[in-house]
Amino acid sequence: MHILARIVYKLRDRKAQILLPSVLLAPIFILVIYLLFETAKVSMTKVRQQFALDNAAYSQVSAASTYLNAVAMVNGPLPYRVMLYYKDQKVQPHSKAAEEGKQPISIFELFYHGGGVPVIGPNYDTGINNPPKAESTDWGVRFDPNNKEYPRENWEKEQPQVPGGDEYVPVMSRTLINDYYFPALKMATVVIQNYLTTYVQVGSIYQSQSYVYKEVSKNLIMFREAYYLNTNDCKKADCARQSAAQLRPYVSIATKPLELDKIRFYASENISGDTMGFHGGALNLDLDMTELIKTKLFQFAYLDAGSRSKLRTLGRGVVLKQPFKLPKNYFNINLEQKYKPYVRNTVILSCPRSNNNCVWPNPLPKYSVTLDP
Repeated sequence: MHILARIVYKLRDRKAQILLPSVLLAPIFILVIYLLFETAKVSMTKVRQQFALDNAAYSQVSAASTYLNAVAMVNGPLPYRVMLYYKDQKVQPHSKAAEEGKQPISIFELFYHGGGVPVIGPNYDTGINNPPKAESTDWGVRFDPNNKEYPRENWEKEQPQVPGGDEYVPVMSRTLINDYYFPALKMATVVIQNYLTTYVQVGSIYQSQSYVYKEVSKNLIMFREAYYLNTNDCKKADCARQSAAQLRPYVSIATKPLELDKIRFYASENISGDTMGFHGGALNLDLDMTELIKTKLFQFAYLDAGSRSKLRTLGRGVVLKQPFKLPKNYFNINLEQKYKPYVRNTVILSCPRSNNNCVWPNPLPKYSVTLDP
């Protein structure tokens, strides 16, 4: 009876009234801790998978952005800046042209007015302009619109007209050479060689960029590699299969080069051999590129019809969705079967143009990549 009385007393004690519910709630607290731990595991896994998908998509599409910007640069801005070296080197009009009021012009203009090089706007009279402002969304790259000898209008299209194989295409202005001294031995030979060297190098850059992009986009190697390196639950050869399949059709972007085989230059025929002697008119200097440099001479590159369609889709955004595996949990519940977890994003490749074609015509190297949820 004494022991029973002590038990009844303890139960009636206020401290016991707190202790008993605490003992009963202890399993609930332990359960909550396990739930928090398992929830944290699920959240960490999803965050990791989301980062992997974002990183993979950005890496792969950034390769396309880099390639398109590089092609846009070699399509005019790069050779233009190189050929501007001749903007301060003048050629003089012959006596009759001088009497008609013609003033000295730059060697650069001999090529520009003949369709040899496109320029950055806005001044298309001389073609000599300052670099565009950083915020500019239209560089106005085009050939001389006043070229009547061999107009480039059919070139300045999304699907340009390729010159015939047996046709000699002039890259200098015959009209200007008829009016100005441009002697072959003393001046023209060196300048023409530099022009050819410039475009050979530009063509080499284009070929290198095309090769690299083809390699990094093959089987979406950058996408798979980036996803694999940021997760630990997939095999390298089989990683991110679903999202890779969603992106693959849009990154196989191809460009076609417009190249010239037969090119016509001009030099002035100076009878006396003196720059102030009698001017005999322009002489044709015809060169076959496949014989001279063993390849055709690059001019610019353009997107094929399929690639233009893909870029329009990329401009609107491609939704990527990737399911992932969840780690095992303490309660042995198959969350994947019940909730089918996945991560997603929308990857956008765009430039400041409604049709999302900033490669050709009027190239603008301002493609950028954006990721949306």
